[in-house]
Amino acid sequence: MKKLIMLSAIAALTSGAALAGTFQVSGSNPSVCEATTSLNAVSFPVLQQGKTSNIPFTLRCNDADGATVSLTSSEGQLETTDGQDATGVGYSAKLSAAPYNFTLTALSGVNNQVAKETHSGSPALAAGGVAGNILLTVLTNPIYAGSYNDDLMLTVEAN
Repeated sequence: MKKLIMLSAIAALTSGAALAGTFQVSGSNPSVCEATTSLNAVSFPVLQQGKTSNIPFTLRCNDADGATVSLTSSEGQLETTDGQDATGVGYSAKLSAAPYNFTLTALSGVNNQVAKETHSGSPALAAGGVAGNILLTVLTNPIYAGSYNDDLMLTVEAN
């Protein structure tokens, strides 16, 4: 009798129609490519050949293909506030943030000089970001008294 009850239970469980469902599961993660720093200006108290200053920053780009990092000098040198290109002071900006390592030389006074480097993506660059530094070095001495300025732009773009 016990066998008959067991067989009846098994038959009842296996004779019903099978029901199945398919579910699409998805999600998204927003794209982030950014450079952050606590500095918004660098000033040389004495503008003299060989003087240096550092700009610490962090790069982050979560594109799997990586990113292109660039430095752009708007004036192509430190230009006098009177705006005469021939009276500028040259400088270099050496960027290092592994694996990025390149130098922009802003010496000619030609506007919008660019130096850039492209690398593949990495977990470090995508997740917490990569710490870096820009070493600014004055390359020439000023001839004229006064203030000298340039806008140096750090850009991170997904590949």
